[in-house]
Amino acid sequence: MIDWQAAALAAARANAAYVMKEADSASAFSSLGDTWIGMYANNSHQAVLSADARGETHLSISGTRASAWKVMDVLADVSLAPVAVDGGNVTGGVLEGMQGLWEWVLATIPAGDVVHVAGHSLGASRTHLTPLFLPAAQIGQLHSFEAPKFADASFYAAHADALGNMVCVLNGADLWAAWPWKDPRWQARPNVPHAWIKDDAGGYVMIPGPYWPGGVDADDHDMSRVQMRVQAIAAKVATGLTETTS
Repeated sequence: MIDWQAAALAAARANAAYVMKEADSASAFSSLGDTWIGMYANNSHQAVLSADARGETHLSISGTRASAWKVMDVLADVSLAPVAVDGGNVTGGVLEGMQGLWEWVLATIPAGDVVHVAGHSLGASRTHLTPLFLPAAQIGQLHSFEAPKFADASFYAAHADALGNMVCVLNGADLWAAWPWKDPRWQARPNVPHAWIKDDAGGYVMIPGPYWPGGVDADDHDMSRVQMRVQAIAAKVATGLTETTS
């Protein structure tokens, strides 16, 4: 069962991860009740480390910063050549630079610290790579919002245990979560139930990832829309209404 209150906070962090100026980023995470630890940013990555009120560490990974003309982010989305990793294959674009990001994370946090990871879009797919860089004992809750398909079925089978607690959210008829649309190498999704959000009122169904039909609506990929809809579900659950709706 999904903890929707935690999912709503993870969605807010994933959205805040897009804020580019450090001072503004720190303010955005502070507004969520977090202590901002630091930002990792370059031409193809942006991520924020923060600590919640309990002192638990969160890594929030931004998706494609296309509106900020971060061309390397877009190239990461379209770089679909397979790269062999532990357990299977992932696209070169999703993997590029992740070793450096995780080296920064591990150099910043206390040794052995558990890290909760969340991301949207490209950042969500990069959340799926967490077992490649973090020992299983240090992997906390994982939240994936609208991840494109950048890993193969062998990868997900090999890392099923490490990814078993991941919350995967798909929104409406999202065009870009269906990417790549035709490439047969990249059609797998994580082996966990996916929450498919249907409307602004908090309607959703739980489905196996491969059962999601995809879509053609680019607006459904907007993280602010996803955050609003996740928060609507969390509010319904908090009032004791039926959790799963259609």
